[in-house]
Amino acid sequence: MEKRRGIKDVIKSKVGLISVVGMFYAICCAGAYGIEEMIPECGPGLTIVMLLVLPLVWGLPYALICSELGSARPVEGGSLMWVKEALGEFWFGVMVFSNVIWSLVCNTVYVVLAVSYLGNIIPLTSFESYIIKILMILVFFIINILGIRDVSIVSTVLSVIIVIAFAVVAAVGFFSWNTNPMEPFTSGEYDNVFQTLGAGLAIGIWMYSGFDEMSVMAGEINNAHKIIPKALMIIIPLITLTYVLPTVAGLASVGNWELWTTEPGGTGYSTVLTQNAGPIFGIIFLIVAIIGQCSIFNVCIATGSRCILVLSDENFGPAFIANLTKKRGTPYVGLIIVAAVTMLLIPFDFTFLVVVDVFFMVTVCVLTVTAAMILKRKIPEEEVPFKVPGGRAGHNAACIMVLTICVLSTLVNGTDWYLGGLLWILIIPVLYILSKKKFKGSSVKEPKAYPIDPATGLGFGDLKKIGCMYSGIGIFAILSRFFLQWYEGSWGPEYYLNEYGSGLFSDFGLMLSVITITGIVSLAAGLVFVMTDRRIDKTKINRV
Repeated sequence: MEKRRGIKDVIKSKVGLISVVGMFYAICCAGAYGIEEMIPECGPGLTIVMLLVLPLVWGLPYALICSELGSARPVEGGSLMWVKEALGEFWFGVMVFSNVIWSLVCNTVYVVLAVSYLGNIIPLTSFESYIIKILMILVFFIINILGIRDVSIVSTVLSVIIVIAFAVVAAVGFFSWNTNPMEPFTSGEYDNVFQTLGAGLAIGIWMYSGFDEMSVMAGEINNAHKIIPKALMIIIPLITLTYVLPTVAGLASVGNWELWTTEPGGTGYSTVLTQNAGPIFGIIFLIVAIIGQCSIFNVCIATGSRCILVLSDENFGPAFIANLTKKRGTPYVGLIIVAAVTMLLIPFDFTFLVVVDVFFMVTVCVLTVTAAMILKRKIPEEEVPFKVPGGRAGHNAACIMVLTICVLSTLVNGTDWYLGGLLWILIIPVLYILSKKKFKGSSVKEPKAYPIDPATGLGFGDLKKIGCMYSGIGIFAILSRFFLQWYEGSWGPEYYLNEYGSGLFSDFGLMLSVITITGIVSLAAGLVFVMTDRRIDKTKINRV
């Protein structure tokens, strides 16, 4: 049997609707962990309202967009290939590198969180903690090597456990109802309603994200064009119920909204059980929290390895990375890379890992929605089994809502997160240039569609696109600096000093200065790229 390699050789598996729902639940939700931080920031009433509204203005619109594209283009690589078809090779490169970095960072976060939860049950030394993290990575690496069917079975089992656990929290909380969960409506922590909304918006958006992730494995799922859209329509209400019911029940039964937190010793979902059912249930719930992080990690390894597979298959990386196992067609080299990088990153501070993450999530969402708007006009209606309700107007409305939320989440997520993501996202065009020059990109398989410009060694027009990207980032950064000054100026200096103690992220004013300088440098670099592209075009015209 010949060696399997690349997207063309992946093997389709019979993965049913329930299994796909289980995988979606794992990667998009895995429990209501994280909402505890929204409650004291926004206030209990506003938190509950946001958990009900965000699915309608963010989660559902994005899920509908991904469902429509997934039904029309159920290919391995999913959203990566949608962007390539709609926007071309350069923006595909931005998409795939953003996805790979985002996946690798996310993977590490879930391992770190799982073991930190375990440390709340069993005291662990640093060495013991590190060994357990390595073992966790190896266990789920082995599951993923077995193939997507095994990944889906494990994810579904873990997801069922999580759903049951939070259903129990909701039931116990409702039976112990003794206070109004909507009071007070806001926390009174901030100067105005907009700042109060912003404090919880970033967390809320994060809780309703990941709906494009399963698309990268669509080529391995039988009837993916039918199953994935159906699963997305099931998962939105399921996730919403997972968040809303335990939160309402928890606030109604234990109150103390200002003390809710994910930190050990604080009030949270486990408190509902320990206070009303006994201490042993608190330990059980911590075990469920560990299971939640494991379930996310299990699917994230799968999606991350597929992004690496696509990167190599499109010739933006070494060819051997696209090798697959002979029997099951699993991208084992990609899985090895994901596992190895996760092992390298786990010693880093959790805050460092999260700080670089948001910009990549937003980049992926923006490119996916932009691709959807273009492909809506290009793909014939008869090739699209599932459509966003409301025709072209409904589709446009969904896209506008998602893009608006993307911009808002970038601005209100915190100056530290903004700066960390800004500095990292500027590296993406550099990675594209280096990979394109070294491996030739899509020109290897499609030389007519993606010819190389001999003057630059890149694709025709790439310099202009790079220039537009840098210029756009620069202008956005300069404008964002003034928004952040207004939005966080009254409390930012004290908050960041207390949060970090020392260093760049501890100095609010310095962060704003770095954002401004970075914006100016990025804008200048963008203009240089655009002018260089024009100069090369003029030279070609003169030669002719």
